[in-house]
Amino acid sequence: MFPQRYIVMGGIILGLLPICFIAMQLRKVSGIIASILSILVCCVVCYGMVKVNQANKMLDEVTGSKTEIEIVNVYVAKDDPVDSINQAVEKGYIFGIIADNDNENVQKTIKDINNNNSADVITEEFKSFKELIVSFEGGNIQGFIVNSGMLGVLEGDENYKDYSSKLKIILEKKIETVVKTETKKPKTDRQTNDGTYQRFCAYLSGIDTYGEVTLKSRSDVNVIAVINTKTHTVLLLSTPRDYYVPLAKDGEPLDKLTHAGIYGIDMSMSTLENLYNIDIDYYFRVNFTGFVDIIDTIGGVDVESDYTFTSQLNSNYSYVQGTNHLYGEAALFFARERYSFTEGDRQRGRNQMAVIRAVMNKLLSSELLNNFSEVMSQMKDCFQTNMEKEELGTLIQGQIDNGGGWNIIQYSVNGSDTMDYCYSLGDNAYVMPPYYDTVEYATELANKVLNDEEITQEYIDSNAPVH
Repeated sequence: MFPQRYIVMGGIILGLLPICFIAMQLRKVSGIIASILSILVCCVVCYGMVKVNQANKMLDEVTGSKTEIEIVNVYVAKDDPVDSINQAVEKGYIFGIIADNDNENVQKTIKDINNNNSADVITEEFKSFKELIVSFEGGNIQGFIVNSGMLGVLEGDENYKDYSSKLKIILEKKIETVVKTETKKPKTDRQTNDGTYQRFCAYLSGIDTYGEVTLKSRSDVNVIAVINTKTHTVLLLSTPRDYYVPLAKDGEPLDKLTHAGIYGIDMSMSTLENLYNIDIDYYFRVNFTGFVDIIDTIGGVDVESDYTFTSQLNSNYSYVQGTNHLYGEAALFFARERYSFTEGDRQRGRNQMAVIRAVMNKLLSSELLNNFSEVMSQMKDCFQTNMEKEELGTLIQGQIDNGGGWNIIQYSVNGSDTMDYCYSLGDNAYVMPPYYDTVEYATELANKVLNDEEITQEYIDSNAPVH
């Protein structure tokens, strides 16, 4: 991360020091002066070693992430008398599970339960989560074993809002899984031979949870950042959370894009790659907790709002049309709001990109870049990325060395509004079928940025398909 000019200057100084000491000895300079200089040099070198070690450790902690956490819970009704899975097994409770090819960790949980009890847990398979819930409410089964993210899928249905308040968890199992998407090196035609300029796509995912950022959960923010360090351009492409797309799994079942997150970030990335026909090289994932902490750490951000409104999720926060200086929680409710707008989730996507633009502008400021290791060390638990430390360090170093502003532009794809069958829920729900001309336009814009074409926001807005 250290700028090349600092490294060169340091090398020259260290190279000259022996010459200086030899000259002092030949001229018989006072030993006190030589000792003081020696102590100063040692202090500087030790300080540099500490700072380099801190930066290296920090980069190790925040980059190259290959794992995520899946939580499998065993649920019963809130007023159920049993308080543990052992009691439920003894009573012969029947637990529902979803017959799905992604329930490997559910099966691991069941195996652990069986190994710790004299009798095996009784399970019944259902084709969908909705079918399972209907059977649970009808008393045919006494509980169910699912990925915790499935409750979010169910509560997306207005008829089941806050359904988790009616349940009790009698067993929670955290399972660490490996992200299947390998770290992709940017294609050779996306960078120069010496790696000076890079062109790549990064998936920015915002998951709808507090706590651990590595948790598998629905992805409510789905932005692809197309970055070209040669033209200093960042194109932000936003895809609505309810976009009705084929999931990148066997059979390509249709579902909301947000539901892809419960199967892992690799599923979200692959689904978006298929939609836009582009390669996504890296991911950066943040949850509610990390989002708030990042913005607080960098001292708040200046966000441009298209409207004056008050958050309907938290009435303590109001925003004016124009520039708003927002700290963590205020920025979170700005990015989550949709009920205040006639365009609902479409405007929410624009607001999310406005926050991302503001964060990028703040992180690219000289003030933060010159103290990047300290800032990053404070944010190390706030986000997750599979970008390797050498790659992130090169990007930071290049910006410090070359400076210059960035052309941050944005585009949101669009779609219609309807109710249709969602694979993860197993029932009809609100979805947004794509207007594929907007998808094709987004792909065209991405390729323009990757091919070093300089485009402006005015160009994007004036040529965008109209619906």
